[in-house]
Amino acid sequence: MILAGREAVIEHFRWIDGDADTWSMLRSAEGLSSVVAGLAALAESERPDVIIGIESRGFVLAPAVALALGVGFAPVRKDGALFPGPSVRRMTGPDYRGNRRTLSARQDLLSPGQRVVLVDDWIETGSQAIATRALIDDCGAELVSVAVMVDQASARARAELPAISGLVRVSDL
Repeated sequence: MILAGREAVIEHFRWIDGDADTWSMLRSAEGLSSVVAGLAALAESERPDVIIGIESRGFVLAPAVALALGVGFAPVRKDGALFPGPSVRRMTGPDYRGNRRTLSARQDLLSPGQRVVLVDDWIETGSQAIATRALIDDCGAELVSVAVMVDQASARARAELPAISGLVRVSDL
């Protein structure tokens, strides 16, 4: 599973005008299936109760991984998105472009003691993942791992987050 996901990422990845294109690897049913199965294989050993995903690519990948593992999904929204119900908010550190974002999670979607895996397309500075960990902590749940398509995690991200696993490292691209 992991190998097929890795091959799908490498086969379909490309740079467009200097920016990483992680959308095209999800375009074909085979590529999407391989990526989701690979991410699920990275996450399953942590025995998650919930898969969490950050808007926007996390909203595509995390629910599919949750379905593959037979667990639920909880979203993390970005700045100003409508999100009814009681929520917790955290400001991120600067991302790779120097931007800061406010992230929010619904308190009723994460319960004390739950094991949570964050699924996303790419990790670099880890600013959004670190803020998401704080949101999860605020709800009493525990972030047990991070599973991504592309791992380019900074030393700070590796120090502040639990195990980070990727289908590929940026050096593979």
